[in-house]
Amino acid sequence: MTMKRKKLDVVIVGGGMIGLSLAIRLAQQNRRVMVLERHSQPELSEELALRVSALNDRSRSVLKDCGAWPLVQEHRSGPYQSMQVWDKDSPAHIEFSAKEINAEDLGAIVENNVVEHFLWQRAEQAGVEILQTQQWTMVHGGDESHPAEIEVGEWLLSADLIIGADGGRSKVRQYAELPISFWDYGQQGIVANIRTEQPHNGVARQVFLPTGPLALLPTPDSHTVSIVWSADEALARNLLNEPAERFAKQVETESGRVLGGCECVSDIKAFPLRMQYARQWYQHRIVLAGDAAHTIHPLAGQGANLGFGDVKALTEKLEGVDLSSLAQLHRSLSTYQRERKADTQLMIAAMETFKRGFGTANPVVKGLRALAFALPNKLTFLKRKLAEVALG
Repeated sequence: MTMKRKKLDVVIVGGGMIGLSLAIRLAQQNRRVMVLERHSQPELSEELALRVSALNDRSRSVLKDCGAWPLVQEHRSGPYQSMQVWDKDSPAHIEFSAKEINAEDLGAIVENNVVEHFLWQRAEQAGVEILQTQQWTMVHGGDESHPAEIEVGEWLLSADLIIGADGGRSKVRQYAELPISFWDYGQQGIVANIRTEQPHNGVARQVFLPTGPLALLPTPDSHTVSIVWSADEALARNLLNEPAERFAKQVETESGRVLGGCECVSDIKAFPLRMQYARQWYQHRIVLAGDAAHTIHPLAGQGANLGFGDVKALTEKLEGVDLSSLAQLHRSLSTYQRERKADTQLMIAAMETFKRGFGTANPVVKGLRALAFALPNKLTFLKRKLAEVALG
């Protein structure tokens, strides 16, 4: 069979939120961009989806630049004005609000598939080609005199840059043999939508339990929260086997009835939790972004924000660069890697400190954390800092 050849500037593997955002921003730089994605465009639904992200200011500014944020807002989003974090077994608690830093909100809860739907629409309008395919083969990683090549069906795609935005099990990363560090938390992230007796009032809440944190994230419906319960494996198995009524009762009890009675109004799903990050983010004409480069504990809903940080940094570093020149490309990718690795490692360290500080029953640690968390609640400048971190 004779291969059909197609020359592009950039091929992006993965058409999720990060891959599609990158595609739009690079197309806006007049690059010829193609996205390879296994699934079709997500459809909009009246029902709230289970997979959500808490987007900070930086992430929303990326979506604005893509022309997608107004569409997401118009369809459905849940801005939150304050956060409450507390420990079930000690007096440790923090509260901070957008008002304390003169902001409208601290972030917005969005459904991943809603964001992807509108990014897909904007990508096509920007001239990005989206090729749905289950199978592709990397033929050549590229070098100074040779573009990277990917075989898809009858097509041989050649590009000056391949971006792996294909998730935590990235095939692009595996092909490029980019090394990763990882550890398994021995936990499952359990997600469900819960109808509550009392309104959430735009407050994102998180309670630390001995078995793992439980987050109650405000949705656009004032009496529905999206929960993410990071539960140890044994507890996760028990929770998943329980009827919906008993599961909702557990959420109600463990959250200290902070929103009154609870009722489950969705399926209950789970996904394994692990932390990983690439020790090297690029090789030849291949670079990683989003979960392909890093996945973190969903403690503060920061995974998507790290990914949108990659989008912003990578597109800025590639602006005006001659991608055919490997020397120019590598200078840009080196700066991108240095900047984003630092941000990622800082976030991983913060999540680990938070998780280990709260996720222990050691009485000495419990006493210290109660003391430590009482301080920020009284010290305005520290609370401002925490709120600014939340805003990104």
